[in-house]
Amino acid sequence: MSHQQDLAICLELGDGPGEGRALSGLGIALQQVGRFDEAIDAHQQDLTVCRELGDRHGEGQAVGYLGTALQQVRRFDEAIDAHERAAALFTELKDPHREGQALHNLGTALQQVRRFDEAIDAHERAAALFTELKDPHREGQALNSLGSALQQVRRFDDAIEAHQRAAALFTELEDRHREGQALNSLGTALQEARRFDDAIDAHERAAALFTEVGDCHREGQALHNLGTALQQVRRFDEAIDAHERAATLFTELKDPHRQGQALNSLGTALQQVWRFDDALEAHQRAAALFTELGDSEARPLNNSPGNERVREAERPRGLWRSRKAQQQQQASQQKQQPQKAQKAQPQKPQQQPTPQAQAPALAQVAQAQAQAQSASQPQPQPQQKPQQKPSKPESAVAEAASPLPTPDPAT
Repeated sequence: MSHQQDLAICLELGDGPGEGRALSGLGIALQQVGRFDEAIDAHQQDLTVCRELGDRHGEGQAVGYLGTALQQVRRFDEAIDAHERAAALFTELKDPHREGQALHNLGTALQQVRRFDEAIDAHERAAALFTELKDPHREGQALNSLGSALQQVRRFDDAIEAHQRAAALFTELEDRHREGQALNSLGTALQEARRFDDAIDAHERAAALFTEVGDCHREGQALHNLGTALQQVRRFDEAIDAHERAATLFTELKDPHRQGQALNSLGTALQQVWRFDDALEAHQRAAALFTELGDSEARPLNNSPGNERVREAERPRGLWRSRKAQQQQQASQQKQQPQKAQKAQPQKPQQQPTPQAQAPALAQVAQAQAQAQSASQPQPQPQQKPQQKPSKPESAVAEAASPLPTPDPAT
């Protein structure tokens, strides 16, 4: 029987508690299929029924579910209010388990509006409650979200510790999927702390786990983050491979937003190995995708709530850098041609006789005429040598004074 059929029967029978349960189940099901506006309506009706019945516990659950649905449609201020009310109700009812869940959801909503200090407090309280309740699964979730909030206030060492604790808990629980999430978040924190080798290891493990569980979307995110870490240690060929794989996955998943991010990072890596034509193509494809989406901002790929967004202006900057590098390469090639011509120019005077070069020859003609008039041999012979000698040094000076080719050092 569907939730809607169950609801219809409860309404017909006047079964208030059953009506509330049916509305709650319907709202959850609608969220799972992405029909968030209808889910919000169902949870609001459930909340009304619970209040009419004086069901405080049901009211807390209804308002909590309402908060998660409001987050999905980015109505964060209303979601924060709903989660705060849920947490207060469960505190009053002495239900620490649901109180912890409400606090965790409150923390994620607070991150979305960049109220990070309040988010950290909410996640810390949630983690402490789950530790006391010996619920390692939800403790790990709270710790991983705590780490993401700590990254936003640049408390990277504390963030690394939180992500490591979360990853260890999920490893013990053999929850491969959430272990991968914790490792990917750990990798981003390690990058911020400039521990790039450790970050590469974390992202590689995360990508492998997501491949194992068949989560292509998060696999692409891990690969993209891996590529950025590899670029930091100048392992550009490996970075290019990681970004290409990420872009391919996002293309297959029909996620043009993250495809554009992966392509833009790919272009940056290609520039580092002087593949400017390929880099230009990657940046142009990224720019086209973002233009088509009308997207002026981009969420970071680690999917941590509230992470500072990367502005659209950074993408054209990558395109500009690629074009500039390409222009510089072309200009360098063009400079080589005039310089080669300059190198050849000093050889031309050697081919055409100059007055200095003609002087020794004229002296020899005068000597020959003098010899014809007199049988005796005067002393012009020794004079030929001194007159011939200057021609060689002058030629050498001319060669030394000619401009030397300079393109090699410049290029």
